[in-house]
This record gives sequence, C-alpha cells and structure tokens, in this order.
Amino acid sequence: MLSSRFRVALLLILIGFTGTAFVNPVTRPAIKPSAQLCDRPATAGPGFQFNVFANTTLVPDFNSMSSGPTCMAFDSRGRLFVGTISGEILILPDLNDDGVVDAGQIKRFATDIHEPLGLEFRSNGDLYCTSNVPHSDIGQVGRILRLRDTNGDDVADDIAVILDGLPSAGDHQTDKLKFGPDGLLYIAQGSATDDGTPDPGHPAEGPLNGTILRINVDNPAPQPEIFAKGLRNPFGMAFDPVSGALFCTDVGPGDLCQSAPCNDTSPPEKVLWVFQGGNYGFPGCWIPDGSSACAGVTGPLAQFPKHLTPTSIAFYTGPQAGASANQMLITPFKRIATVGGDLEPFVLSGNPTSGFQLTQVAGPSIADFGLVDPGDGPVDSAIDPLSGDIYVARFDPIPHALCPSEHHNEIYRIHRTGSDSMSFIGPVQPGVVNVQAANPITIAVFGRHIKAGATVLADGSPLTTRRVSQLELDADLPPSLTTVSHTFSITVSNPDGTTSNSEPLVVHDGGLPAPTLSSVSVAKRSGKVVNQIIAGMKGKKLLLTADGAGFDSGAQLLVNGSQLSLISSSATEIVGALTNAIVAAPGTLAIQVMNSTGKVSNTVTLTVVASELRAPIQSRRTGSEIVHRR
Repeated sequence: MLSSRFRVALLLILIGFTGTAFVNPVTRPAIKPSAQLCDRPATAGPGFQFNVFANTTLVPDFNSMSSGPTCMAFDSRGRLFVGTISGEILILPDLNDDGVVDAGQIKRFATDIHEPLGLEFRSNGDLYCTSNVPHSDIGQVGRILRLRDTNGDDVADDIAVILDGLPSAGDHQTDKLKFGPDGLLYIAQGSATDDGTPDPGHPAEGPLNGTILRINVDNPAPQPEIFAKGLRNPFGMAFDPVSGALFCTDVGPGDLCQSAPCNDTSPPEKVLWVFQGGNYGFPGCWIPDGSSACAGVTGPLAQFPKHLTPTSIAFYTGPQAGASANQMLITPFKRIATVGGDLEPFVLSGNPTSGFQLTQVAGPSIADFGLVDPGDGPVDSAIDPLSGDIYVARFDPIPHALCPSEHHNEIYRIHRTGSDSMSFIGPVQPGVVNVQAANPITIAVFGRHIKAGATVLADGSPLTTRRVSQLELDADLPPSLTTVSHTFSITVSNPDGTTSNSEPLVVHDGGLPAPTLSSVSVAKRSGKVVNQIIAGMKGKKLLLTADGAGFDSGAQLLVNGSQLSLISSSATEIVGALTNAIVAAPGTLAIQVMNSTGKVSNTVTLTVVASELRAPIQSRRTGSEIVHRR
C-alpha cells in the first residue's frame, strides 16, 4: 500500500500535473454552489449513447479518493483490465453482455503494483504496465512490469521487472506505454521539473526525463533508447493504425489559478506527432517562435487551452466506426469555463513523408462527462476490440466542498445509437493457419450481442459451431477448406437472419515464396502514360500497374498498406485503380503485392509531387494548427 504522505503528493501531481502546490480544492470562489451544478449530468453527443459501465457501487475498489481508475486495456477476449491508483489491476468482466460490469465476478489480477499509469497487452497475451515505486534514497523510481497468468486462474503469478530505475522522482512520473508496429515497447517518461528549474530539494532534469523511450522486451536486459526528447509530461500516447506513426499529448507548465487576482501566463497544451530523433523543446522552448532557443524544435499539430490537461489518445477503430474510422479521440481531463472534460474527435490527415495535419471535427463532442470540478475528469480511454465501443475512465481524487455527495471514480461505455441490437465479432483466433489436409482446425470467435443458436460462417458457409460462453463461439474448419491457400471471410449468423461484421481468416502455405515486384507504372484510363503524379490530380482516372512474378489468384495490390480495387490480375501483372485521396497530397507511395497466403512482396515507391500552382507547403515537421474551440 502507498503511504498516506506519498499518496497525497501523488494526487497533487495527478490533479495539477505540476510539481508546485495545487490550489486547495476546498476553496473555489469561482465555483458557485447550486443544485444544478452538483447534479450536472454526463451526456452523449448526436448519434451516440452511453452508460456507466463501472462506478463506486459496482466496484467497491473505486470507493475512495485514493483508489480510482488510472489506466485500461482490453485483452483479445474483450475483457477490460483496469489499473487503480491504489496499486491494483482489476479484471472487470461483462459476461452477461449487458454493457455493465458483473459486480460479483470482478477479479484482482494483481496487487501492490504502485501507481500503475499505463497498461498494454502484447500480441502474445502478456500484460505490461508502468509502475512508480517509492524509493528510500531518491523518493521514487519508474518501472516497467510484465505480468503473466500461467495457470489460467485470472491472477498474475509471474510478475517480472523488465526495466527499472526510470526517473520518476521529480514533478512527473513514468506514464503510459504502447507497443509499436516494430514490436518495440514505447514508454512516455515525464520531466523532473515544472518549467526546467527544480524546486528546492527536488531533482533536476536527467537525460531520460521528458522523453519517449523504447525497448526490446525480448532482450533479457533491455537498455532504453531515447526515441524523442524535449517533452514535459507526455501523458496520452497512441499509434495511428493507418500510418503506424506515434502521437502524444504534452501537458503544459504552470498552476491553475482559481482565486482572483490571477496573472496566469501558462502556455497552451499540445498534441504532437512523435518521430525518431524529434526534439519538442522543453524546457527552453514550448511553441516554436523563430528564436534561437527554438532552433530545431518541432511544433504541435494542435493546441488546447492552458490547463485542460489532455490525458489520453485513442484511435476510433472497430465495426462501429464507419465513416469516422481512425479518427483520433482525445480526453481533456479538466473542464474550465465550459471547455474540456469531454471526448473530442479529430481527423488526422497526411503521412510520415510529407507531414501530418490534425483538424477537430465540428459540432458537439462524442461525450461530455458532466464535470463539476477541475480536478475530476477523464484519464484514459480504450476501444473494445470486439464491438468497437469506446470506454473512458474517470478519475476523481479530490473532495468536492460544494457538492459533498459527488464522487466520480467511474468508467463509461460509449457506443453508436442502436448498436446494442447488432452483433459484432473481433479478430478470429487464430487469424492465420497453415494449409493441411488431414485434421480440422478449430477457431475461436469472440463477440458481443450474439444470439442463442448463432452459427459461424466461412465465406457464407456454416461451420460446426459450439457455444462456449455468452461471448465465445468455437467452430471447426473441415479439412476440405484447409487444403489450399485462401483468405476466408468469417461472420456469425443469428437465427433471426441478422449477421455480424466480418473478420479475415488466412489459410496459407508457409513454404510458398513471397511475390516479387520488379516495376510499377501509372497511366490514365485512356492508356496515356503518366510520367509524374501531381498532388491533387484526379486519382480516380489513374490506373497503377505492377509487374513482377509469383502473384497468386488472390493477390492484392497495396498502396501504403491499403488495398486497391483491381482491374485485372495475372501471375506476372496486376492492375489497380487509384483514388483521389491517395494522390491528394505530396508524399511517397509505397507499392506492394500481397498474395492470399499473407506474404508480401518487396516495396517499390512512387512520388507524388507538389503542384506549382499550390501555396507553399509548411515545413514537414514544424507546422501547427490551433484547435478552434466551440
């Protein structure tokens, strides 16, 4: 358990995200007492519904200012794992599929973890978390832990320290962590100071402070590599599922003033594209202004008003996302002057070659969490891998002097209106199997809102199906379906005729070679060869031809990882249709051919050049766009 002194200090850090004293939450002249204020409800935006998935009644472990949720992660079976500030990692199941935690089924996966602020599952099922541990000599150190349940009893019985001694003894801590597309583990490490100057008796900035670090967790003694530097408190972090690029929020310096007179010169909060070798300025430069202190500093993609404290980033994926697929979702922790304390969607455009742009979606937020105090708000978000529902954890570590009955250690479930009547499935397990002729292959399909008597289908054909639980169906692929390479579309059909979304299952011959790509060319549909692709051309009038060898009958033509609609295909040539979006902006197009076995060719690139008629393009890594508030 955390000492009371340490826990109080920790709560101040989490509320203010600074090392200096936070204004006493008991005295708030700017907040007027009223029944309406105390009863301000949480609401969902147009097209969305929400409910409280977990609260202090359903989860007794939340029923204290020092025991609320700080981080979340879903496993591949759709179970929600939650870290609490008191040092527990809980499994919050919804076995009856009603959108609310099953109060009597909560499991303590691990205890005595000490301030877990980030949870992340590896693809093999191992759970990783950050932990900030009291240290007798220097106050506190950050750790990366790996947790395994080796006997399947929902309790971690193998907990290993993967990395120790991270510098979390100052004003900020070891925050969230994410696995990247390269398989490495990325770690957000906070700075030691508020503005570069340590408080008396506090540590100064060290080489690992204010960085994004990465490690190879398969190395028995991993050494942290500094991936990017110059950050202050990079609390929210996520990888874009399209480009594989990393983005984070960075919380600004200064204290929130709640007692007049105020002379608050604090800078805005930032959303950053984080790339290898990037320098983001802290402590000498916050927003690049052309001064010598800002030389080589990369500016933000977007800014939030000062003190809003953006705490999490998630990308909107899954079967409910629709036209909003891959939007960036950000949660500002605080609500100040009617702004923040909500779930805000942004459109990310661009690519790692030409740079990214971030634009806030116009209109109401996806959800407003009804905050009544600046020290109470959303701290993490996660997407259910089965249904695509959005989960947001709300952390409330302070007393509410004007509303003593209010306390909000809660988790919300947010989903599209009407989606609870629809069936959804997550990725098939396993998702790739080898060709074989003798034995059937059993696959597991986990989903939400699957009706009794449902059947698993492969390319529309029913499979022998067994219901394992409310959320799981097992099905057998007969040998007749696994003798040749093929990608199946797996769906679930309910007795009433409704079906789920589809997920792929790849049957491949591991011994077959990958296709090879020798050349690519672009021509108009009229046949005229295009020697140079200019940004903004009508891409829908262009055809991409790829020549090579070893293309099988199910081969796909990929541009930057996305499949094109095919015009023709043979063993040596494949032709696909480009789109306006692909050539809309300058950049590099990575061309590949992927066979139905899942094997991918070498890459050949094409360049989309800027039109001379367009306005000058911003520097690829220093442009910023201020978010226009409602």
